[in-house]
Amino acid sequence: MQTPDWTPALAAMRGRLDDADPVGALAALVATLRPPGDADHAEARAASLCAHLDREPDGVGPRLGAAIRRALAGVRCTEALVESGIPGERGFFGGLGLRIGRRLLPEVHPANSLRGLIRRLFDRPDDHRWLARIEPATARRLLGQLGISAESVPGVSQELAAAIRALSHHIASLGLNPDITRLMPEVDDPDSPFLALSQATLRYVESYENDVEGDEEPLLDATLAILDDCRARVHRLRAEKHRFGTSLHLTGLTRRLVAQIDRLDRLLHLTEPVERDFTRCAWRLTVTLVRAEHSASHIRPHLRAHADLLAYQVVEHAARAGSKYIASNARQYGRFLLSSLLGGAIVGLFALFKVLLDGDAAPLAEALMFGANYALCFVLIALTGGTLATKQPAMTANTLARTMAPEDGTHDIEGLAALVERVSRSQFISFVGNLAAALPMGVALVALYGLAFGAPPLDPAKAERLLAELHPWESGSLFYAAIAGVFLATAGLVSGWLDNRNLYRRLPERVEARTRRLLGPARAARLGRAVGDKLGKLGGNIYLGFCLGAAGSIGLFAGVPFDIRHIAFASAHFGMALTRLGEGVAPGVIGVTALGVALIGLVNFLVSFGLTLTLALSARRFTFGERWALAAAVMRRFVRRPWRFFVPPLDERGPPPSPADTATR
Repeated sequence: MQTPDWTPALAAMRGRLDDADPVGALAALVATLRPPGDADHAEARAASLCAHLDREPDGVGPRLGAAIRRALAGVRCTEALVESGIPGERGFFGGLGLRIGRRLLPEVHPANSLRGLIRRLFDRPDDHRWLARIEPATARRLLGQLGISAESVPGVSQELAAAIRALSHHIASLGLNPDITRLMPEVDDPDSPFLALSQATLRYVESYENDVEGDEEPLLDATLAILDDCRARVHRLRAEKHRFGTSLHLTGLTRRLVAQIDRLDRLLHLTEPVERDFTRCAWRLTVTLVRAEHSASHIRPHLRAHADLLAYQVVEHAARAGSKYIASNARQYGRFLLSSLLGGAIVGLFALFKVLLDGDAAPLAEALMFGANYALCFVLIALTGGTLATKQPAMTANTLARTMAPEDGTHDIEGLAALVERVSRSQFISFVGNLAAALPMGVALVALYGLAFGAPPLDPAKAERLLAELHPWESGSLFYAAIAGVFLATAGLVSGWLDNRNLYRRLPERVEARTRRLLGPARAARLGRAVGDKLGKLGGNIYLGFCLGAAGSIGLFAGVPFDIRHIAFASAHFGMALTRLGEGVAPGVIGVTALGVALIGLVNFLVSFGLTLTLALSARRFTFGERWALAAAVMRRFVRRPWRFFVPPLDERGPPPSPADTATR
């Protein structure tokens, strides 16, 4: 970027100052700093202006700083300092309606308010973008050249004092909200930091109004210590949500509380005599207020914030369940094979039931029968310790996202790539086990049924239809497999949502208390634990079963191609059809149908895993660069040792479980 000629711009600022128009001079300063093109040039432009101001002989910088103080002297700042940039308390629909109203009829702020002044100075919709690109060191240098320092702002103004008092009261009120005190009873104690914050803040603000000198600094230190205690309590509440669950209301409440604590911390440092803290907080507050004014009517950030809250609430609990679906060593790999063989055998049995139920029933009755058959199958697999390969992707994708962005904020790309490797081979051996059991189970059941009842369970026409439904390109099997993948993904989220809701509503404790007199303390406790451990899993399986069972009837009612294909059931039906038709099936048909079964499994996996991982990444706010870094790391591992994605090394032990995972086992 070429060095701008600052002489005309500074001349325009001097003219505004000579005309006693401080706001106009500030608008000229903002227009001078604003890069003409890409926001990335803002840092270089601000640094160039600082270098030019160093060479200015008449000291226009201090005059501009004095203009800023004069412009702010009669401005009402309390509302902006307390509310701008702080998440609202209206909820999803209330906040959405407010933003739509602002979009249709923009708000009008008084000229003597800080929000009105910001809109006049930063009148471009993208001003907050380039302002945020200016580095803190350059911002401190610019503020210093404008004469804006801790010493230039003596005492605490009435507007700043009112904002500090209001925020301290808001924090105390939210911190003592029943939804928080129920989960952290200690914050309601007489020595609670939320109760002490208002008093400490009031004493500090009043210290500037009394005649005692030198008592401000210890009072400020005490206030900041209490504020840090409040922040630590809220962060601990958010970090320990795996113990007691969360809700959209609670998550929004804690987000607002954290934002208010950070804002009060920033305002208190504006009164701080330490120069570095003052300039840092002043600049960050400026960027935050400008961003808040420009995004107050934006709908997309509001929708994304609440979607992320919902996703984060659900995937956290699904992630802990997903850690149980990852084989980290050869022993666990063998156990996965055995459990998937059991799951495949159960699927083979219920695939026979589905063939028997497939008759001339009405669509609604058929949907209920098929749904109950699928649901009972999945519930039985869960209760007996079996594994269904297609249930794994939705759970393991959440675990991947949770591993990449843990609570401490660190990102271990290589560690995550190693986890992807273990997920791949866990999924592979589960598919192998399901297919190795479901297909021969279907063959055996057809033979046994014929011996027991004197006739096979399906006629040749139905057997040919089963084969035709599995053809990879002459039927809609792959499209229907994608629909099944969507249901598989949402089933994992339903399980996580139920687990979270059970914890947040304290359902296990309530069941135990309700049944203690009837069952006795020991049995009631076991029942409560069973509700906590199994209800989410069973609910997700029942949901999945009825979604898969009703898909064909929905397509029939709507007159659209809508159905499902599930690899385990497809393999069992493949074996049944071949057994019934015998040698009459051409080898080419067998090969093509076998390919269709394999592709159904691949589509089931890709859609389920992809959708859930996308939601989990969105909930964790992964950047585009992080996603590409992960993809590159996985590809490097695959090129070096592709067999590791299918078979584990004999000496691999895998990482230790996280504390959250251990707490839920």
